[in-house]
Amino acid sequence: MHTSRYIELPVVYRMVYLRRLFVTNGMVVPHMRLFYCILPILFCMIASSAAAQVAKRVHFHFDLQELDGQQLKLSQNDRGVIRAFVFLSTSCPISNSYIPELNRLAATLPHGVELYGVISDPYTTRENAVKHFTEYEAKFPILFDASELMRSSLQPTHVPEAFVLDSVGAVVYRGAIDNAYESIGRRRINVEKRFLADAISSVAVGRKPSLSQTKPVGCVLPPDRTNQLDANVTFARDIAPILQQRCETCHRPGQVAPFSLSSYADAKAHADMIVEVTQRRLMPPWIPGPETAHRFVGQRWLGDRELELLAKWVEAGCALGDKADLPPRPKFADGWQLGVPDFVVRMQESFSVPANGPDLLQNFVLPIDIPEDKLVAAVEFHPGNKRVVHHAVLFLDDKGQARKLDAATPEPGYANFGGPGFLPSGALGGWSVGNTARRLPNDMGRYLKKGSDLVVQVHYHPTGKPEIDQSEIGLYFVDKPVEESLKEPAKLVGSIWMANYEMDIPAGESDYRRSTSYTLPKDVIMVGIVPHMHLLGKSMRVTATRPNEQVEVLIDIPQWDYNWQDEYYYQQPIHLKAGTEIVVEAVFDNSSDNPSNPSSPPQRVTWGEETTDEMMFCFFLITAEKTEDLIHTIFDNLGHDLKQNRKDVEQAR
Repeated sequence: MHTSRYIELPVVYRMVYLRRLFVTNGMVVPHMRLFYCILPILFCMIASSAAAQVAKRVHFHFDLQELDGQQLKLSQNDRGVIRAFVFLSTSCPISNSYIPELNRLAATLPHGVELYGVISDPYTTRENAVKHFTEYEAKFPILFDASELMRSSLQPTHVPEAFVLDSVGAVVYRGAIDNAYESIGRRRINVEKRFLADAISSVAVGRKPSLSQTKPVGCVLPPDRTNQLDANVTFARDIAPILQQRCETCHRPGQVAPFSLSSYADAKAHADMIVEVTQRRLMPPWIPGPETAHRFVGQRWLGDRELELLAKWVEAGCALGDKADLPPRPKFADGWQLGVPDFVVRMQESFSVPANGPDLLQNFVLPIDIPEDKLVAAVEFHPGNKRVVHHAVLFLDDKGQARKLDAATPEPGYANFGGPGFLPSGALGGWSVGNTARRLPNDMGRYLKKGSDLVVQVHYHPTGKPEIDQSEIGLYFVDKPVEESLKEPAKLVGSIWMANYEMDIPAGESDYRRSTSYTLPKDVIMVGIVPHMHLLGKSMRVTATRPNEQVEVLIDIPQWDYNWQDEYYYQQPIHLKAGTEIVVEAVFDNSSDNPSNPSSPPQRVTWGEETTDEMMFCFFLITAEKTEDLIHTIFDNLGHDLKQNRKDVEQAR
């Protein structure tokens, strides 16, 4: 199929009116000889096994602050950065002697490599650490590991001790910085081997370091306190960093959350509630469970250690601790986080949100006046009123359908549950509270046709008093013509979807199950995933079975929440071969025990787009090395969807 024809193809991720879709047109080896043949292989296997023990993969389920207050998103590495960490001390002379060498190394790092010092000493306050490294003129960022989360993950034994993690989090080197010290008290005149620098240089060009582990020489780290939590957990050292990194995006004055957690008094006043909602995994809002095989961008899942710290702090009486341990107040970005957008669209009129009542889903039509087709690399949504805007979904309309719906209502925009009320020609993603704007990886982009309208569906949450909102959206384009991008591999992002339309849920049924499957006809690269159900949704699980029968969980949502559904991008896009079978399994609860059930008493529910109807969708954002493979997959998926049984449901309704 010609590329220009593909450009006209709808690329949707939340299509709710699929009924209107259409398709265009043998030697015997002696025993000893066999032994000598396989002996080198056995040695390789043993060596590989030993290397694998060192090159363990580390998943940080937490973030840390630098001494100057900057937050490092350790839990995220969607840019594929190589990270080096060096555990240091304020009192160890060997550690201090390496600061000039680390300054030199930090100034000459290869592209895509970051170097951090780490302080993980229970007897060093943040205030003392700041003073010390200012005095020693450290010119590289230093992380304050107040609760020893980093220490628990990497398990250093000495300071200084260096760790190099590759782009996927595998520990490819640990040990000494160089061979300057033979042992404590014995320093060489000349440094002959620069272990850390060599490891960084090797990994930066895609090679394994020649040495994966050396013996660190320095001061022994003081015993950790992970087994003595009760007496040692304080707000200043342990809890404030967690709240700043995990909660204050929303829980601060002027934001959508109902109360602030930006001070000790705030946290203490809501301490019991914090423990309850975090233990139940209601907060921070993140509905995918831990079984998902691949990490998502912006993942907000609290680690077990963080949950334990919160619980122990409350059990022990919510101690403030030493104020010298308090982290600096976080600085939240104002303005455009990704820089000045290429194009900005704004709601043409302000919208009034009533003081109370149910949440609102209002669709606003925003014309996009661009001179030519574009690929959109990123979208940055700015809520006009952060107190009431819960999330937003961005649809595209190249046929003027949304304008007609808007014209039929007196207020700005028009209301519609579930979708935009028409067949979109595409979509640009969405935004939810706590999300950080990011570009699609590797100059990828979503297709935006000239003359299209952006239809923004905004979810409003009344606050108890009348509010007004006028939000705006910044668009960031791929910096090259669409035709040029389409000639390159894996640049255009399209969408496929899976659904089961045979939805007929009896009243009172609490465990109604539906599933669907689809086999990929071509090799694709999965960039993101968007599950969608309505208010009876209970759980959803999506798996991919590769041709070699390896099964991976693409997303697992054990407790569905319509209000917190989102668009999930994989930190590392997933390459899936042709023949991979994708299976979507969903469970629905139409009983009176479901507090989200819109009908009381429960009523029979079938497929549809209204509040009292139900759906089972899962959308997949994909690209491919070959544009023609992407085109083929989208059309094949469209044909597959049209073959799904809808007759029984229509008769039931």
